[in-house]
Amino acid sequence: MTKDQRRSLTKKALLDALVICLKDQDFNEITTIRLVQTAGISRSSFYTHYKDKFEMIDSYQKELFHKLEYIFDKYEGKKEGAFLEIFEILTREKLLSALLSTNGAKEIQDFLINKLQRMIAKDFIDPTAEKRALKGFEKDYASIYLAHAIFGACQAWIKNGKKESPQEMTDFLLRFIPQ
Repeated sequence: MTKDQRRSLTKKALLDALVICLKDQDFNEITTIRLVQTAGISRSSFYTHYKDKFEMIDSYQKELFHKLEYIFDKYEGKKEGAFLEIFEILTREKLLSALLSTNGAKEIQDFLINKLQRMIAKDFIDPTAEKRALKGFEKDYASIYLAHAIFGACQAWIKNGKKESPQEMTDFLLRFIPQ
């Protein structure tokens, strides 16, 4: 096995361990010792790759931010496509689901909520916004409210074991937001 393969396996083991740890502990409470024990690696192996757990999660989140940014750009003005692709990613990505759970990292949660809020806010700016009778500050608050509601539904879906399909969740959410 090459050095790159060992490095990749160690990083994967740590990320998998984080998923396990997040099931019963808040990200800020998880220690490096618990991570390495769960991953079955030594502390020195951890520190060979990362300065601390924050650097570890930061490198993963940067990758996710780019992926999510791409999705929101790709489906600009098309909420159904964006929601569907995000739910599909959540069915595959255990760590992303764990990070979006109530025990997860606030940075990625805030990033996603902000993206949702900006996507929804655009609908309150269009000419049909007058039909909703929202004025000035109400549009801002409505988009913030809906973004948090969507995120809360996503967290509940994750917590409940993702029983509904990505399409079912997308269809459900689309009934509550402006089109």
